[in-house]
Amino acid sequence: MKFILNQIQQHSSNMPDAGDTGKFYVVVGVISILFLGIAAYLVSLDVKLKKLENEKN
Repeated sequence: MKFILNQIQQHSSNMPDAGDTGKFYVVVGVISILFLGIAAYLVSLDVKLKKLENEKN
């Protein structure tokens, strides 16, 4: 068991951090763009629904 843990520890110490390679910022950027896109879609959908509700009354 110690051998396996030692191998995992050595392997993880050789890997670069996600922040060092810039991947972290790419992931945060993509998630932010997706969130903003979904929020904009929901706002536009709300505006359309309010417009339809006002037309019926």
